[in-house]
Amino acid sequence: MSISLNLHSWFQERELQYCPVHFIMTNAVLTTESHTWIKEKLVGRFCLIPIVIPGTYAVNNYNVAFEDSKEAILYELMWS
Repeated sequence: MSISLNLHSWFQERELQYCPVHFIMTNAVLTTESHTWIKEKLVGRFCLIPIVIPGTYAVNNYNVAFEDSKEAILYELMWS
């Protein structure tokens, strides 16, 4: 059994803790499966944006923002 290693994941931090202004926001809500898919199939940087319920401080779910617009479109097509 051979294991392929994604060198982008190994040598750089892809999941950012903050969202730069130039990142493209998606509308599809993040799931465990989609988060794994992002890490395995895509190579660019991304960040998670919390969805806050109005009137509360509770974070219900997350949206994803991507640096590469092609990856944002691919994510929307796959997970919308």
